[in-house]
Amino acid sequence: MHDMRCAMVIAKSVLLEAVRRKEVYVIIILCCALIGVVMSLDFFGLHGLVKFYREVALQLMGISCALAVILLATRQLPREFEIKTIYPLLARPVGRLTFLLGKGLGVCAAAAFCLALFMLIYVAGILSLGGDLAWGLFLQHIYLQMLQMALLTAVCFMLSLLINYDAAMVIGFLFYSASGILSSASLVLYDLTNNAGRALLWLANYALPQLVLFDLSKKVIHYEPALRAELWRPLSFGIMAALTFYALCHTLLYGGVSYYLFRRRAL
Repeated sequence: MHDMRCAMVIAKSVLLEAVRRKEVYVIIILCCALIGVVMSLDFFGLHGLVKFYREVALQLMGISCALAVILLATRQLPREFEIKTIYPLLARPVGRLTFLLGKGLGVCAAAAFCLALFMLIYVAGILSLGGDLAWGLFLQHIYLQMLQMALLTAVCFMLSLLINYDAAMVIGFLFYSASGILSSASLVLYDLTNNAGRALLWLANYALPQLVLFDLSKKVIHYEPALRAELWRPLSFGIMAALTFYALCHTLLYGGVSYYLFRRRAL
């Protein structure tokens, strides 16, 4: 109980720091400004504008939320070492695992804060345009986005302990941006390579988290309430459970590597 209370205190400090910093709000304001430009366009009539708004808004919001998480996660541990605030913290009865868990929970809470703001803006935009929200798919999309942010936080923690802050931030964003490309490329290359290459692709496919699996934006964008086809229905409980298990496994894997690197880091 003591360790969990300490982790929650650390998480609260990370969340308060994120809320007070300007970078998050700059990202949100820029995203909203671009969305506002989209809403001002008469794009193929109202029906076309709703779908166009969905696509631009969800893509911009997903990228903006991921960028905020990458900036926060890659900065947490290097900054503690740089300004030497980690020494009095760990001198108290606070273990490194508790400290790392608190930092991770804090970044995830900040991600939830950003995502909540974005989703409120998205809902307001859809309602003002008279569009359908597709509540089942929409809520699943939010849940999967949070799983993606938790996984991305663990990856960024690991990167920040392996390389410097600037490089970790760049590689984290490249990893997020190229996740879908890497998945598609591995499928194409699998039939073109030899057995050794296929083994490497198979290993990379399971070792590297496929962030594209947590993106339901395409289904939300192209949702048509008049159609009751299987394509537009929310994902089944079994699929959602499998995606949750997949995200937890990779988050624990990369979080475990981060903890190992953190323990070996000399204070």
